[in-house]
Amino acid sequence: VSKAAGELRRHLGRDMPVSELDFHEVSGLGVPFPVAPVLIQKPATLQLKSGLSMPLLVFAVSGKRRPSVTDLAELLRMGVRHLQVSPSVVQAVGQAVRLSQVPRSELFISMLWEPPLDTSAKLDSLTEQLGFVDLMILPQTPELESVWKHLERLKARKRFKALGVKDFRPEEVEFLPGNGESVEYAQCAFTPYRHGPRRDTWRRFGQREVALAATGLFTDWPRPLPPLLDPHVLIIARRFKRSAAQVLIRWALQLGLAVVFHSQRKQHVAENLAALDFELPMREMQLISGLATLAEPVPPGDGFAHPYEQLRTPKGEL
Repeated sequence: VSKAAGELRRHLGRDMPVSELDFHEVSGLGVPFPVAPVLIQKPATLQLKSGLSMPLLVFAVSGKRRPSVTDLAELLRMGVRHLQVSPSVVQAVGQAVRLSQVPRSELFISMLWEPPLDTSAKLDSLTEQLGFVDLMILPQTPELESVWKHLERLKARKRFKALGVKDFRPEEVEFLPGNGESVEYAQCAFTPYRHGPRRDTWRRFGQREVALAATGLFTDWPRPLPPLLDPHVLIIARRFKRSAAQVLIRWALQLGLAVVFHSQRKQHVAENLAALDFELPMREMQLISGLATLAEPVPPGDGFAHPYEQLRTPKGEL
């Protein structure tokens, strides 16, 4: 484990290509990342297959209740380095970047693909306001094959640097043109109770050397108990004098995931960024990971951790 943790430290802190790592499955989650105390340096980054360096904490900006230009500029000065934007907010984001005086070279901007971007001219008019787009992310959409081929052509023309997907299962990526080999980033719901759309999601994406990003980390709707209020998470937060949100973010980071979040309050953003300032030991990591087996018990032998299996009484014993 210590060797694997050291490799992950170098990977996250020095932008080591994924292909150079010898990952060991020690998490019991079916993901090819070691669950061990990991020192994630600021700013924490992960290197995509193409060599592009991507910050792991992702602040999402959309048309719904987005921060003002002034507030967004302040968030950039506070340390936000990865912005995920929708086309409707590009103008405001461009203004905020200029107002913040943070060099564009220090920022990573990903954009969600939407129909208004269906021509090169429309895309160029938006990217000019941002300087450039690092990562284009395709959500589920009709006519998937034709849209993906269009995006690959735009990438070849250097309209953006990398391609990703949102809310795709691994088998859906495999059905993309070219077996989805150009996919470098995958984003979907991931919580302590539900490790992706299915339990092998993150293992299969990891085997493809695809960077993984968690959304919905704090809510897990429609479950009645959100992870932020889970007593296991609250006990860990109290033990380390951290918030529940920081514990959940740190758990995901130490699994090797990027984390997508949004907030209207600067203090919440600062709190989330501070998840880089501490580590979770192995015991706490395994406890949080094991919550999935409480939320959705499955028979042993499925290849995933069952931390409470050892508590069962053998047959014939009382």
